[in-house]
Amino acid sequence: MKQKLFIRFILFVWIVIIAGCKTTQNSLALKNEDAKMKVLESPDALSYNSIKTQQVLSFTERSDDAIAKARGEKSRGLVLGPILGSAASLGTDMVKKMIARDRAKYIAEYNFGLNDLYFYDQLSTESVFDPVGMQFSGFTLVRTFINNRGGTDTAFIARFDLDTSSPNEIINNSIFRLKLADLKLYYSKAKMTDAQKNTINMDIEITFRTTYVNQIGQLFDDVVLGKFYLLVRDAPMDKNSAGYADYYESLKGKKVDGRSFIVPRSYGYYKGTYGKVATSYSQGAYSIEVNVTESSKDKFVTKILMDNSNNIMDMLGSEAKKALTK
Repeated sequence: MKQKLFIRFILFVWIVIIAGCKTTQNSLALKNEDAKMKVLESPDALSYNSIKTQQVLSFTERSDDAIAKARGEKSRGLVLGPILGSAASLGTDMVKKMIARDRAKYIAEYNFGLNDLYFYDQLSTESVFDPVGMQFSGFTLVRTFINNRGGTDTAFIARFDLDTSSPNEIINNSIFRLKLADLKLYYSKAKMTDAQKNTINMDIEITFRTTYVNQIGQLFDDVVLGKFYLLVRDAPMDKNSAGYADYYESLKGKKVDGRSFIVPRSYGYYKGTYGKVATSYSQGAYSIEVNVTESSKDKFVTKILMDNSNNIMDMLGSEAKKALTK
């Protein structure tokens, strides 16, 4: 008797859940999607005037005015000696923009990626980690889709900036960090139901990679320079809801967990005055990969039933299956 009551209870709950599985207007498992990334570059990404003067032993001064004259700018106040380069970042879109199919009903994952990027806007004769000419200043992420009217809507946007609050860390330790400049979520990739809150959880993983050769000819291929993680919880998606603007405003300026080495310059050569060839260090080729995971927050009973749906259906028997299919 108890087993029959339990089966009836499970059947009732299952039917209620099936009836409530209509997706919300902000939850779209879309096919016509696109994920674009753009790297932001600036010749003054690292402001040398903001770097505090430091005393070091056996410091040999180099001409900063010569650097400024070659670059057509005012003196930076840091004593380093670069060579003007000619290569610009191509920002080649890696085959990462295809939206992954649902790994599960309420979890979705998609990726962004760019390679053929250059971390510095000039060559250097100084060292593999010479920071002069650092042009990387951040990047943007945009996920769009084609709506029912044939137009393009934005589902998700984010912008990450180079964290310049501690510029000395960059030149002393060859490490940089990121901060979140902006983030907005309008439509989720993860499926949600009307029974759930209109919020989403989002995990963003950022990976910097490089390939370079050192002075003795050792090749380092696809080396991970660093990783960053941004974990967002209960992010609202309805821009007209109370608290939507305040929630995303509170995220601006948030430091992103993690750190990365600045991109090492590959050893090579350049053609100088009078056609003379001399040794130099490259503009630092690198790539960025971003993995985004979305998940809706299911109720415990929903999760239990979804995870054990096959066993429950077997237990209910053929008559119950027929009722549910109707």
